[in-house]
Amino acid sequence: MRIYALIGSSGTGKSYRALELAYEKDIDYIIDDGLLIHKNKILAGVSAKQAKTTMEAVKRAIFNDELHRQSVKSKIKNEKVENLLILGTSKKMIDKIVKRLEIGTDYKAIDIRDISSDREIDIARESRRRGNHIIPVPSVEIKQIATGLSINSIKKLFRKKDKDCKLIEKTIIRPTFSYIGKFYISPNVMHQIIRYELRQINEIEKVNKVEVFNANNNIKIFLNVNIKSPTIFNKIEEIQKKLKNNIEKVTMMNVYKIDIYINKLRKDF
Repeated sequence: MRIYALIGSSGTGKSYRALELAYEKDIDYIIDDGLLIHKNKILAGVSAKQAKTTMEAVKRAIFNDELHRQSVKSKIKNEKVENLLILGTSKKMIDKIVKRLEIGTDYKAIDIRDISSDREIDIARESRRRGNHIIPVPSVEIKQIATGLSINSIKKLFRKKDKDCKLIEKTIIRPTFSYIGKFYISPNVMHQIIRYELRQINEIEKVNKVEVFNANNNIKIFLNVNIKSPTIFNKIEEIQKKLKNNIEKVTMMNVYKIDIYINKLRKDF
């Protein structure tokens, strides 16, 4: 197995640069903060970003838990991984990871300063200071596993020498263990946001009830409404998607489910 290690202290932009480095070196698999990633998919592992404390995050990142470790080891074996990029804060951390995953001890170390300028590292550190973390997969992957807050998706084109441009997508999240602390939105504020969005839908005459359930920052919404026109039935899915996108944009919280119960249809003759 051909192994590369991208090394740099916390918050210097390793996860941000990982996809570009993998593309440049023809590396198909990445290990980052407890996850095994293949191209745009999370194959195995538990993200350290989901940990409730910094200590727990560190343990996850170095595969301290046996079940976690075994799941990733098995996937590496089943996938017949031939090339791998491991992200770590130090050579000592990389040594622990390769030893625990039993994938050999030889690897090529790359310092983050070899592929990022001082200015890029300073920008990364400022972003981390604000509590932001990068995971090198699309946000659709993160929402399936994350209990942290999905903040934004980053898309950029990257061109490798003598090859076509490749669209690379990463996700910014703010984990539970962020020093900024947990992110709270008052239930009253959430209700006001939802009611405002519903008022923009012409077919809805009245909003009778709004209920919001928050489980680990994954929001479930129940709506009871009166409608003016049956044409809304052909637009329910579109309305749900629009509500979801607008609520997530304003609140930075993942909307897992929106149920719309139609209580009454007003029909004028």
